[in-house]
Amino acid sequence: MYLSELNQIINGKIYGDVLINKIKTNSKDIELGDTFLAINKGHDYIEEAIDKGAVAIISEMVIKDIPCIKVESSIIALGEIAHYLRNKYNIPLIAITGSVGKTTTKELISLVLSKKYKVLKSIKNNNNHIGLPLTLLNLDDTYDVIVAELGMNHKNEIAYLSKMCNPNYAVITNIGTAHIGNLGSQKNILKAKLEILEGMEDGCLIINNEDKYLKRIKYQNIIKVDPKELNLKNIKYNDKIEFDIEDTHFIFNSFKHLLSDVLIAIKIGILFKIDLNLISEAISEYQNIEGRLNIIKNKYTIIDDSYNSSFESLIGGLNLLKKQKEFKYIILGDMLELGKYSQKYHKKINKYLKKIANKQVLLIGNYTKLIKGQHFDKIEELTSYLKTHILDNSIIYIKGSRAMNLDKIKETFN
Repeated sequence: MYLSELNQIINGKIYGDVLINKIKTNSKDIELGDTFLAINKGHDYIEEAIDKGAVAIISEMVIKDIPCIKVESSIIALGEIAHYLRNKYNIPLIAITGSVGKTTTKELISLVLSKKYKVLKSIKNNNNHIGLPLTLLNLDDTYDVIVAELGMNHKNEIAYLSKMCNPNYAVITNIGTAHIGNLGSQKNILKAKLEILEGMEDGCLIINNEDKYLKRIKYQNIIKVDPKELNLKNIKYNDKIEFDIEDTHFIFNSFKHLLSDVLIAIKIGILFKIDLNLISEAISEYQNIEGRLNIIKNKYTIIDDSYNSSFESLIGGLNLLKKQKEFKYIILGDMLELGKYSQKYHKKINKYLKKIANKQVLLIGNYTKLIKGQHFDKIEELTSYLKTHILDNSIIYIKGSRAMNLDKIKETFN
């Protein structure tokens, strides 16, 4: 991009007296005074954006009769603008990555920091080369801190995001098997996650010290978070987690395998000098995100874990079912992006299912044929069967990769 023109847009003016409000990529959101950045199919909606009040356009094509910056790649331009804004407003940025728990950790950290600061956070799971810059486009001088989620499918993707947002704190939640089909091994997944350091200068790396890969990391400024490091006492696990730190009691209304995410959020709250009582208050306010162990109670108890699936997150879900006395319908779809490891990890699920009593396993997908249970070819067939066989007061647990669309099952019974 032409940096002089970019400077004018970011600072409120372009081409003389044209005043700029905000840069937006969705034509439906355009208001009078905005600049429309056309990404991919967004080029088809330039006229709509102008009709709604856009006063300037950033595009891969020349637009006549309106101030326009032509760029070779709108997506690269989006990243450059986001990087510019991040460095214009030089405030602390916490970047979070990991195989499992990124969004949960992001939400917990944001809740904690919001007790004292105004927080800009990634919306939902906007964590890729488009989602992260869209978050940063909302940055202005009213914010005190940024909490950003960084996702990846292949190597070099997190490096790009890290260089865009220049984190002051880099958080890695764990190293699992998600995307192992693309990366080949958990060691390569670790290397890809460590790319989060490439955009950080003199910052702090915060890791889950109970992860066997992360605990081996050596870095000049690293905090290894675990119950011992935070001096947890009186830990209790039931349908919630309770523990004490110093004289403060904590209650987390979710499940045991999310404790490491909670501890990272607490540690960051302490680093940002937030009172422990306020941190405890924030942790107690957490509610599971839709599609991520979200509990819906009506005639049945639905545990909606349908947003995505990896081996580690599925095992966490199955482990919480072991203690439930009610009859359980365990609905599983394929875990995708495992590549040559697909058969291995789907077969391993049988070992964990054996430990769960009082259940019926309902399956859909190709790789789930390796799991013992009743298999269906279509979601509609599975749903129809469940409707005619379900017992009152039972539990329905739903888990599968996003492409399996298992959220449709939840909608049927919600």
